[in-house]
Amino acid sequence: MKFTKILIAASLLFFSTYSQAGFKTYEAEISESEWIFEGNLLTCNLQHKVPRYGNAVFMKQAGKKQDLLFGLSYRMHPVSAVKVASVQSLSPSWLPKQRSRSLGELPIQNGGNIFVTKNTATWKLLNELETGRFPTFNYQEFDSIEDQVSVSLSAVGFRKPYDQFLNCLSDLVPFKLEELAKMTLRFDFDQHKIRSKYKDQLKALAAYIRYDPNLEVVVVNGYTDSKGSRGYNDKLAQRRIDSVKELLTLEGADLSRIKTLAYGEKNPVASNRKASGRALNRRVYIKVSHVQ
Repeated sequence: MKFTKILIAASLLFFSTYSQAGFKTYEAEISESEWIFEGNLLTCNLQHKVPRYGNAVFMKQAGKKQDLLFGLSYRMHPVSAVKVASVQSLSPSWLPKQRSRSLGELPIQNGGNIFVTKNTATWKLLNELETGRFPTFNYQEFDSIEDQVSVSLSAVGFRKPYDQFLNCLSDLVPFKLEELAKMTLRFDFDQHKIRSKYKDQLKALAAYIRYDPNLEVVVVNGYTDSKGSRGYNDKLAQRRIDSVKELLTLEGADLSRIKTLAYGEKNPVASNRKASGRALNRRVYIKVSHVQ
């Protein structure tokens, strides 16, 4: 009898403790679920607010090898009790025939974002949202059985901003600013026409001039070889500069952020005695100043 009483008391204590456990869910209601797209030729952002929890952001920046990133911010206390969360793709209540599925586990991060993914893992989250499912992150908040947390990204209102996001990704310029910060364009003899191989770089530079607020100034200097008179070469150097400015302007660049100087045959980078040297001297040099 005594053992039975002890067992009953222990059972009551266990269930009493378990009943105190909280299951906290964070998810935007249908009426407040909103996805916001922001983007240009340099960056693409798709954002979703999870009420009382934080913000989910899908993002990619210009450059061929830039990662497609996802981050979910967390504005409360750090989570230190557990290291991973299980990720599920849940079927909404209005799609009862659609199966939910497991997406595996995701490390819990310290810092501004509690969850971070890139490339394939990010595309998987986008795919679940596109098919109407709710990617959901489940984890234990503290080191006991107290609070279990479930955070969902709502697929409500996702489609149209997602289409805009995809269009933005396809239009991102394929160069990072560091690749354009110092450029030398070569010219044929007595010509100011820009070679086709430089045009993609100049179009990308125009996008940075147009959209990057930290870009201070673009310096464009023009040069020639020593063939011809000095006065003629000064004018030819200026025509080469004007060709660059014209292309940048056509792509929307603000000319007030561009400084130019025509040097003509001054400051050669190679000897003008040989054809190979003269070819190197027929150039426009572009340098970008950027606030870090």
